[in-house]
Amino acid sequence: MNEGYQGINLTVFAIGVDGLISNDQIVDTFIHSKQFSFDSLRDCVKAEPEKGYLRQAFDVDKIKTSDFKKTDKQGAAQFLSDLLNEPDWGDDRNDFAKLIDRYFETCNTSAGIDFYIISKDWFDKDDEKVVEPESWAYTYYFLIISVDRGSNLLTISEWIYD
Repeated sequence: MNEGYQGINLTVFAIGVDGLISNDQIVDTFIHSKQFSFDSLRDCVKAEPEKGYLRQAFDVDKIKTSDFKKTDKQGAAQFLSDLLNEPDWGDDRNDFAKLIDRYFETCNTSAGIDFYIISKDWFDKDDEKVVEPESWAYTYYFLIISVDRGSNLLTISEWIYD
């Protein structure tokens, strides 16, 4: 989903889990898997890896579940609303609002789903968990991972503005 220079790369994965595994464990396994490090990349990056496209802004070997903020649908909506209401948007605020609407129209965000959010803005620019040039090239970069045990789906949305 794209609006101007902003976009969401959305990937849905089927997960098969039993009741003994927590959502935190599911996310931790996912963020250290090929599904996260390669399968959830934008199609252009996968198709032409040598071309120099911007990639994920986090070092997949260094981030962990504790770096994410765990929340529910209301918390995810509040996170997005807080970003939308920041004062420095200029003309791009409307594009971000459209992305938020499209996200909630497209994704299953019903009650009972856990959301995990991580933003490059939560880290110092020299932190080893963020990578260059992506960490400074993106105006914003964050991930929202949702775990829906009822449907056995994990959805990752990569939000970028470059």
